[in-house]
Amino acid sequence: MADLKRSRRGYQAFAASIDLIAMRSLMKLNPSEARQRVNDLQQGLGEALHFFPGGEHYRVCFAGDSAFVIREIDPDETSTLLWPIFCGHIYALASFMHEMETRIGNVGIRLILAYGALFQLTDPDSWKRLPWQDEVHNWFVLTGPSIALKKCWDAEAAGSKQGFLRGYCWHECLEEEGAFLGNPLQALPLECAMQPELYAEFHTRMIAAANRRATLVTAF
Repeated sequence: MADLKRSRRGYQAFAASIDLIAMRSLMKLNPSEARQRVNDLQQGLGEALHFFPGGEHYRVCFAGDSAFVIREIDPDETSTLLWPIFCGHIYALASFMHEMETRIGNVGIRLILAYGALFQLTDPDSWKRLPWQDEVHNWFVLTGPSIALKKCWDAEAAGSKQGFLRGYCWHECLEEEGAFLGNPLQALPLECAMQPELYAEFHTRMIAAANRRATLVTAF
């Protein structure tokens, strides 16, 4: 992935949160199974890339029972053209993982897809320099996608009470910020695998299959 030219303005970011459902109760009732689900989340995302490649474009962070996927958009790129590709790709990955989850009797996942301006740190590695560099060599900074990530977090926190049902993919509408369309997560046919050129078409199918709508009250 190319380094950002941090003196420039106009960067955008796409964010996705892949959230394991019912983990709070599972951690109380069956901690061993809860740990296995978290391990499966990390392994499953990698396995899904075998069928639906393109992970080299992303930054990924696993945090607890969620995985966050970030795509940074250069000002010279057209975000409106890349958004359908991002949505279609992440939907394919998440649907694969959801199918694996439900097949073994788990509740499944919820996918949230959002966008927003990219906030950049001018010098994100400044704190790694002397005299404390030996103390922070394991630290890292997840820079940039503040707005998109906050939308994902807020939608997760809102949950079903604000309409963000589990087992669904919720993708933000480009023409109406803060409005999300929801469609059920369904595994794609294997004949669709290994064809990145179809990702934008997957997004078209998502819109056609959408049967829910939710509005994020705290959207920027």
